[in-house]
Order: sequence, then C-alpha cells, then structure tokens
Amino acid sequence: MRAVAFAFLLAATAAAGAGEGFKARGFILPDGAVKIDEDRYRLPQPWDEAVKFYRRAYPPGKFPRRTLHSQTAVRAMHIENPERGEWEGVNLYEAGRGEVRVYILAAASPPPPPSPSKSKSP
Repeated sequence: MRAVAFAFLLAATAAAGAGEGFKARGFILPDGAVKIDEDRYRLPQPWDEAVKFYRRAYPPGKFPRRTLHSQTAVRAMHIENPERGEWEGVNLYEAGRGEVRVYILAAASPPPPPSPSKSKSP
C-alpha cells in the first residue's frame, strides 16, 4: 500500500512541476509569458532558466532538440514534438537585450478529404 501511495505522490509532484504556466497550441509556456504575435511569446526568464524549464517540461530523451545556428550571436534551440499534436516544434531563442522568445510551429493541418465524386449512370 505504501508503494502505491508513494508512486501516486511522485506522479502528482512530477505533473505539478511540469504543469506551471499555461498552454498555447498544446505547448506549455511558463507563468509570465506574454503573447507578442501569432504563435510568438516573450518569456520572463533569462535564457539559462528558460532552457532548464523546458528540460523539465519536455525531457530531451522524449523531445529531440538541436541548436540552431546563424551568423549573429543569437542563442537558439529547436525542440521537436514527435507526438505531432497541435505543434510540430518550437524555436526557443534569445533576442536582443537578453529577451527570450518562443515561436511555436503549428502542426500542418491535414488536407481536406476529397469530396465524393458523383458518377454518371448511362
């Protein structure tokens, strides 16, 4: 019985830690995130804290990530969603003045089903 209670407590604690903030397109954003454009958000944390938050919320073993490279000195990371829910991936990047932003890449909507063709009978 103790093992069951401990497992329940552990699961509840893990869910509470990853459950802070709110969701946009099914992607977790930390408390204090501000929408600046469609699928773009400014985070209140500095880069290192934002990376730690997303390591907890989306473990690297389950959600692959890669560093995005550019010519400028901008730190950026892409987090892929292998489950393909409402979002395909996310770009986390540090903009000017240390501002951290998130761009949610929405999942491509499936093409509409073909309309049933009406066959003409002779």
